[in-house]
Amino acid sequence: IDFYFARTLTPAVVVSSNATFIKALVQAIGNQHNVHSIQNVQAGTYKMMKSLYDPNDTPNLRDDILQFGKGAYVAVELKCPTIDGQLCIREIIEDSPSMTAFSTTKS
Repeated sequence: IDFYFARTLTPAVVVSSNATFIKALVQAIGNQHNVHSIQNVQAGTYKMMKSLYDPNDTPNLRDDILQFGKGAYVAVELKCPTIDGQLCIREIIEDSPSMTAFSTTKS
């Protein structure tokens, strides 16, 4: 986490099956000065980013993060209990879209 705040390792990703630990970690990071947090995001049901076919007001994690402004520090608690939920976060963590994440009936 020290590397994250020193801007030598961004974004930082912590993966754990211990939900209590992750919740406490996101809360602790969110309590830091000038750090925002978004908690309890269900990756399998909440859109990571909207597609071209979605209405402009479609809720999605990308816009939630961007609302804090350019250069803002944001800690996000992503809950990914299923394989599909885990694949849905790939376009944010790896910055490369996965086929599952972009498979919709609209495309």
